[in-house]
Parts: sequence; structure tokens; C-alpha cells
Amino acid sequence: MKMKIFFKILLGVCLPLFLLSCEEESADTPIARMTINKDNFEINESMIINFTGYADQVVVYTGDDMHNYELREQSNTGFVVNKGLFTYSYSSPGIYKVVCIASTHTDKAKDLKRDTCSFTVTVIDNQTEIDKLSCPQILYDEVFAQKLADDEWLMVLPRKVKYNNSTPSIALSQRLRFYIQSDSTKVFVNDAEYSSTTKYNLSNTVYISVKSDFGTVRPYKLHTMYYPEFNTFKMLGAEGTLIRNEFDYSTFDMAISLPAGTDISNIIPEFTTHSSTDKVYIGNIEQTSGTTAVDFSQNVVYRLVSISPENANLRSKATVNVKISYQ
Repeated sequence: MKMKIFFKILLGVCLPLFLLSCEEESADTPIARMTINKDNFEINESMIINFTGYADQVVVYTGDDMHNYELREQSNTGFVVNKGLFTYSYSSPGIYKVVCIASTHTDKAKDLKRDTCSFTVTVIDNQTEIDKLSCPQILYDEVFAQKLADDEWLMVLPRKVKYNNSTPSIALSQRLRFYIQSDSTKVFVNDAEYSSTTKYNLSNTVYISVKSDFGTVRPYKLHTMYYPEFNTFKMLGAEGTLIRNEFDYSTFDMAISLPAGTDISNIIPEFTTHSSTDKVYIGNIEQTSGTTAVDFSQNVVYRLVSISPENANLRSKATVNVKISYQ
């Protein structure tokens, strides 16, 4: 009789423990809540989402192509949010529904709970900014223009380029390439719609208009100059030969051969440039052909500055290193 009582007591103690160990663990309740920096954007502008709810995992569907929450059963996917912060930019204009999914789960995901929230953003394409502008094919090279103030650009081209054993001339009739962060933006050159295959006359100022998909029009100007260089260069009657740099169009060597034993410490060189507005310097001292004596026993580097006859603020520069050899 005493043993039966003891067994009943032992069974009564163990039964609740057994039932407790078999009870399923339950996931916490998630809370989908987020803030956004604003709800109107331009393309390529950053949308910043901060998750402020509660979850083990957060996924955001941005609503654009391949990330539409309504099409999640058709291979559209969301983005996993890391450390509660998510940044995204849209490449196309439109109205997008952004959906946030907050989920919690137990170990091995035996219990999974979800909560969602959403908001709508409007994206417009108002891109009128030219990021880069180039002549895409200067023989075998792409030459980029320099961005100036007030939406003006300066393209500087070589008169000739070194190519194998020849030096072909570069014309001021060239194709143009525009780098703009929108495929919907339209570009007009001298009031005609831009064509990537058209060669434009760059000898005069080129007037460019960029029209966004939103309708904003922004005007630009493109000026073009050649790099300055010596047209002729003589020293004691000997003619120099201009040697071009294959990789840097703004640097040259001037090779000249003189009789052995020639005193080169006080020589007055004669030279011409391609434009009457070109200036020639050694250091900061302007040089005049046929009048300025130069000590060529030291390394001499000429600095050439070409000034646009249309605008004195537009300038191109080059350097010429004199290389003397002896016969």
C-alpha cells in the first residue's frame, strides 16, 4: 500500500514536467514599421528607409521591375534590410508601392509570423545634368571636354596625333558623346536632335539643349580649341622637329641637331605658332621670336598658352621640352 502511494506521488510530480517539455515554442509578434526620408524623388536619387519596428528579418519590396510585392509569386524578389537601414534609387520614373515585411520565427522556423506595412513614392525623371562630354573617336582615342562654370564646356583637341609612323591631322568636325544618367533625356545640338553618328562643326561655339522627361530644358555651350604647338622652330639656322607624345597631347619634344662644339649658352631662337594669340613662355617670362636670348645649356621647357579669340578666359596649354643633339 505504501508503494502505490509513493508511485502516485512520483507520477504526479513528473507529469507536469513532461507536458511542459513537449509544449511548442511560440515566435514573438513582429511589428512592421518604417520611416522614409521623403516620398517624392528624382531618378538616381537615394531613398533612405529606416526600420523602426520589431523583427528577426526585414524585407523591402521597392515596387519597380522585378521587385513588385504583388508579383512575388512570379519571381519578383525583395531586398533584405541590414541593421535597420535600407538605401535605394530608382532608374525609371513612376509611382511605386513600397512594401515592408517584418517577420519573426522560432528555431528551425517551426513558428513563423509576419507583419506588413507600405507606402507610395513618386519618382520623376528630371535629369538635365551632363556628367561627361567627349569626342569619342579622335583616331583611336576618346577625348573628354573640361567642365567650366555656367554650364559651359571646353574641348581641347590635338592638331595631329602620333599613329604608327605617321601623324594624321585631326579635323574640327567630330562626333560627340554625352554621358547623362537617364535614357529618357533628349539632347539637341544647334537646335537639331542629337545623333551619335553625326559629325558636328566644332570650329564655332556649339549650342546644346538638354530636355528631361519631366520637361525641364537646360542650355549648355561647347567651345573647342587645339592644343598650342610650335609651327616652326629654328636655332642658329637649324630647323627643329616637333615630336608628339602618343599618350599626352599636351606635351611635346622639340628635337634639333647642331654642329659639334656649338656654344648654346646664349642663343636667340626663331619660332612661329599656329595662332597670333598664342603666348610662349619659359617659366613666367614671355618669349619673343628672334629677340629673346636663351641659355640652352640648361634644360629648357617652353610653356605655350593658346587664347581663344572669342573669349580670353578660354585657354589651352602645352609644354615643349627642347632636346639638342650634335652632328
